[in-house]
Amino acid sequence: WREDKPPYEDVAIPLNELPEPEQDNGGTTESVKEREMKWTDLALQYLHENVPPTGN
Repeated sequence: WREDKPPYEDVAIPLNELPEPEQDNGGTTESVKEREMKWTDLALQYLHENVPPTGN
């Protein structure tokens, strides 16, 4: 591994893997994909889709 050379060309990184561009404002360093996974882990989408009807 010591003789390995890093690539000189640009490496393409998917946009959803990059952190938010406004990190200077004290924002999170999580990527879009990481935040979406967190919402999935919390099952909030399931809760949103299965809201019981309100009785008036």
